[in-house]
Amino acid sequence: MEKRLKLGNILMLQAVFFVYSISSVVSKFASGRELFSFGFLLFYGLDILVLGIYALLWQQVIKKFELSVAYANKAVTLLWALVWGIFIFHEKITLWKVAGILLVMAGIFILNSEEGKQS
Repeated sequence: MEKRLKLGNILMLQAVFFVYSISSVVSKFASGRELFSFGFLLFYGLDILVLGIYALLWQQVIKKFELSVAYANKAVTLLWALVWGIFIFHEKITLWKVAGILLVMAGIFILNSEEGKQS
């Protein structure tokens, strides 16, 4: 079941994981609210909506990729978590966080380039 990798498909895959990463942001906002308050329920409902959209998009993505490749790319959400942490939650960047994310990104790049060569 070989599937040819195209730039548009790879960008679509990354966009799906961008949507997935938004769920983490919404969840963190929900966790800062009192349990069952209006704000909590609002953010929790938004989280369910985002995850529903992600699930629908994921079904479309796995039609275009080998499942192992698509799932391995899910690690890109670590990069988005770092970005959200910096810009929304004002978290500090450490050398170890950057090194870990670069290592994961290198692995994703190698996996995608090797998969592309086999097609």
